Amino acid sequence: MAGIYPTSPVLPIEQDQALMEVVAQLQSKWSPDFLLITLGGEGMALFQDGQPAHHIPTRAREVFDVSGAGDTVISSFVLGLLAEATPDEAAAISNHAAGVVVSKVGTATVSSEELIHAFAQDDGSSAT
Repeated sequence: MAGIYPTSPVLPIEQDQALMEVVAQLQSKWSPDFLLITLGGEGMALFQDGQPAHHIPTRAREVFDVSGAGDTVISSFVLGLLAEATPDEAAAISNHAAGVVVSKVGTATVSSEELIHAFAQDDGSSAT
């Protein structure tokens, strides 16, 4: 899955003093290899040891209901890691999955077909 979803360092995240203080506290307390923080409509930020913060913009095209979006992020991120995706790849998977669920009314699920379609929309190809 290498290169499945490019992320890039974004200075505004690193300049958000409150966010960076929370990240520093969490890293100091638990020493995680990586930390994924959701940023609402701004997407999410992935922090990894020794690397600059990576901003992953939201993939939602239409937002109808954010119920369950956080649960979707957590479950799909962990599923990606368990499937041996890198943290960047797992974050991309979870970001696309969350984009699918917020486009539905009520707490929703994401099928593999919907997830494939979400990725295909990003790269301009058609999903079948």
